[in-house]
Amino acid sequence: MKSEQPGYSLKPSHLLLALSLFCAALPAVVPAQTLPSDSRRIVKDVSAEGSCAIVGMTAEQCQLLALQRARAAAIEQAAGVSVTSSTLVTNSVLAADFIKTYSKGFIINEKATWLPLGQYQRDQTTPPIPEYRIRISADVFIPQKKIQPLGLKADLNKISFRNGEKATLEIKTNRKTRLAVFNLTADDKVVMLFPNEWEKDDLVPGGETLNFPGPDSKTEMVMQTLPGHRRDAEAFMVVALDLNNEKDFLDLFPLGRPVAFSEFFKRYSQVADHAEDVILTYEVVAEN
Repeated sequence: MKSEQPGYSLKPSHLLLALSLFCAALPAVVPAQTLPSDSRRIVKDVSAEGSCAIVGMTAEQCQLLALQRARAAAIEQAAGVSVTSSTLVTNSVLAADFIKTYSKGFIINEKATWLPLGQYQRDQTTPPIPEYRIRISADVFIPQKKIQPLGLKADLNKISFRNGEKATLEIKTNRKTRLAVFNLTADDKVVMLFPNEWEKDDLVPGGETLNFPGPDSKTEMVMQTLPGHRRDAEAFMVVALDLNNEKDFLDLFPLGRPVAFSEFFKRYSQVADHAEDVILTYEVVAEN
């Protein structure tokens, strides 16, 4: 996806998935340690593995998917949530369910180690496929909500886009809040799309529907695959922040500049107990 304003262009990369992929998560090899710290709960040194076999995608795409799957497995262990368990995923939108796990617990620090290249073979009638394997050791922050429900709801106009089509979000909260929209991108970073350089007022009234970009907005969200990719997928993360929180989005995140994955969630963990969030995944398909 790229966010555009006349005469100016922001081009975050794309979080990528492919037509068909094989992913697996392996059990932890190091016991996690829970360290309570007043209102915060951080599970230290969670070890998890992920793998991805190359089917209809680039090596780069496969590597990122293996990392995503390892992260999902680490969060599952720390937060006690369930993630997709199938090793064969043929739909890129379903595969993006790994990304949705990111809202259950936040990886605020990670160390990744690539394991020797392996092979995946469904059975003896099919040839083996190269398989990337990765192990991560992660610190996972588990949010503990301290606010009355904000009633955040968010919808995306489509879940599958062609190159050049535009995305719009429909967002609503029950109470007056601060609002932000983030894009989880293909180069494993996160960029804040709203508030932005032209729209810095992040206060939204409760009970009303907000469209982003709105009809008078100076930005557009134009969907586009990465060069050489047939099919990519990304996610929007919509966050509503209670007004009583001491910090706001502009205190934590740069306008329009990507932040590294774990750095983003480390910053977000400072306000997560006072926020609600929704992750919306989508795919972008190149023209044939």
